[in-house]
Amino acid sequence: MSREFIKSLTYKNGKVFTRQCSSNVNPKYYYSEEHKGLTKLYNELGEKGFEKWFLNNCIMTGEYVILKGCNQTLRKLNYFSNLLWNDKNFINLSNQLDSVFDNLLKVVDSNEKEKIKEEYQKVEKDIEIYVSSFYDKKNNMKVKER
Repeated sequence: MSREFIKSLTYKNGKVFTRQCSSNVNPKYYYSEEHKGLTKLYNELGEKGFEKWFLNNCIMTGEYVILKGCNQTLRKLNYFSNLLWNDKNFINLSNQLDSVFDNLLKVVDSNEKEKIKEEYQKVEKDIEIYVSSFYDKKNNMKVKER
């Protein structure tokens, strides 16, 4: 499985620039270039909404690995991902998602598969709602009281 190693995530003139490379590429070069897919999401969601999406869908899933020496934006996102991975409620939700996914892989019947897909989407939504509890109404990250 390939993952993206990321050193920098910056915003300039409504565009998202990253310094990243794939884990299966050698030697590793980290060129700064516009990431068009992320730029589109950034323009749709705004900066804070985009960072929330990036945390949920890229960092927390393990698709992106934040490297040492990263920029301030990634340090902030990494801090909150570490808070989540140390949170018992989040860990329970994540384990539940993994369990449902395992069940999905085992099922052969298409009707039962659809039911499990719905359950999977529900748990994904629960995780998104829980992660959203770490944000205030203006989409600013906050440290949740334990």
